[in-house]
Amino acid sequence: MQRFYPDELIEEIRISNDIISVVGEYIQLKRKGKGFFGLCPFHSEKTPSFHVDPVKQLYYCFGCGNGGSVIQFVMGVENLDYIEAVKFLADKAGILLPEGEDEKYKEIARKKKQILKINVEAARFFYEQIEDEKNSFAREYLASRGIKRRTVRKFGIGYSLKDWDALYKHLKAKGYDDDILLESGLVLKNKSGGYYDRFRGRIIFPIFDLRGNVLGFGGRVLDNSEPKYMNSPETMVYNKRKHLYGLNFAKNSSHKRIIVVEGYMDVISLFQFGIINTVASLGTALTESQGRLLKKYTEEIIISFDADTAGKAATIRGLDILDSIGCNVKVLEMPEGEDPDEFVKKYGADAFNSLINKSLSLVEYKIKALKSEIDTNNTEGKIIFLNKTADVLSKLDNDIEREMYIKKIAKEYEISQESIYAEVLKRIKPKKGFRAVVTNINTKSRFEKDKGKDEYQRAIKNERILLSLISIDNSLFNLVKDKISPESFEDEDNRRIAKAVFERLNSNKGLVPAELINLADNKNSNIFTRLLQEECNFEDNKKAILDIIKKMELFKLTKREREILNVISNSKDKTAEEVRNMKLELQQILYKKKSI
Repeated sequence: MQRFYPDELIEEIRISNDIISVVGEYIQLKRKGKGFFGLCPFHSEKTPSFHVDPVKQLYYCFGCGNGGSVIQFVMGVENLDYIEAVKFLADKAGILLPEGEDEKYKEIARKKKQILKINVEAARFFYEQIEDEKNSFAREYLASRGIKRRTVRKFGIGYSLKDWDALYKHLKAKGYDDDILLESGLVLKNKSGGYYDRFRGRIIFPIFDLRGNVLGFGGRVLDNSEPKYMNSPETMVYNKRKHLYGLNFAKNSSHKRIIVVEGYMDVISLFQFGIINTVASLGTALTESQGRLLKKYTEEIIISFDADTAGKAATIRGLDILDSIGCNVKVLEMPEGEDPDEFVKKYGADAFNSLINKSLSLVEYKIKALKSEIDTNNTEGKIIFLNKTADVLSKLDNDIEREMYIKKIAKEYEISQESIYAEVLKRIKPKKGFRAVVTNINTKSRFEKDKGKDEYQRAIKNERILLSLISIDNSLFNLVKDKISPESFEDEDNRRIAKAVFERLNSNKGLVPAELINLADNKNSNIFTRLLQEECNFEDNKKAILDIIKKMELFKLTKREREILNVISNSKDKTAEEVRNMKLELQQILYKKKSI
């Protein structure tokens, strides 16, 4: 496939276009279980067999076999080629692409480019002010908050002068006109027609995207005046719902979890104490777009919000959003009256890491929150609490996990496990219909059903399943990388995809199923989607991938065994020593096959 744009940019475009929202613009979708079903737009049918998976961000039709990510869907439904579909989705998400073809697009691209340049110029100006001796009080304020000079440089922290139009005059001197300065959000217009700075007399925190572009700014007062924090408005380049402060640093940490805190200072203070796997939401509750971004770069997400009532509500909303898109989420509970910034300065990194290790799961946090809100010292309160707890437990998919919580609650409240379980069962809707049949079939391994197929085709399929499993659970790559290389793949397309996958995971960039689909061409995207939706539902992914590794190794050995036997049977032009060496290699192969 010809790739016109960097993979990172294409992935940003995909993440910014939720597949449920996009597909929902073309067909009516109804939720069934954790997925959505509708009538396929690619073939005629009366019974819905078109399935959209919100967790994997994939669609697949069980009728015609068409499948892929949001990009392949737009290609098919709008009759566009790959590049046209990427442009279509970039435009929907308001993402800047390197070039455009029509005048309208060129004008939008030109403005976005200008705003990004203005933001860089503004960030430099703010940083110069904090370095200026006249503004030493701003540096002293940061020092009083425990922020070191090297951290100021690392995060590009600056200061906005109290003057009404200091930045405006600076940017005008650089040649920018009033209209584009207004669109940047850095400048406002007064009633008399004049212009003034949005940020005045504040510590400034530049907000970067993953590619290092300055998207916007956050500003904090140095005293107790209100509003304490002020952020850039939504612009052509900045959408607070799609970005996270500090992710440009956190994504490069070696940790397998990312901590989500509330403020800029929390991120910066924790970073200084070596806890660099931290990000902050940008003045908003966590969104699906932010969740998908986090899921791409980490295996576990820990939310640390204030312990007040509003903070608890925000935490639960964030947890539910992350859980709904398949993230492994936990809650870090701060001691009453503390925030991460204050806590780490008082007690140090070890104490904060101890809090991280005590983080609660989604279910534990919800049950604890219920317990704090309901008086369980009387019978009525206890009944309300247990009924609401049954609501929480009914949403669990894992039977073992549900049983563990039921045992714990039954023991604590002296209620029989059977009673609690009966209440939970009342709330669990039985799985019916087409998807349930598919799920039941999918839980069984299908390796052995391929015995009648050609060995080479089985080998290619195993390669694809291996890549699919890695995209579902990136930690499985650790089992693969020392045993198999991209060169081990028989199929040329699989080899190319494996090379990209291995490079990405070796660089700690992360990979999700929809991204794997976009690495394949149109023909293979359907195949990979089918495997992801129909065949990669093993009870134990680790066991499955180890099994595939063995089969791939056996195929290689068998292939070489046949090559040697073929050469030996036609060995008229081979010397006795060459034949002897081949027979020795054959013995080694047979020994290896036996050991596998």
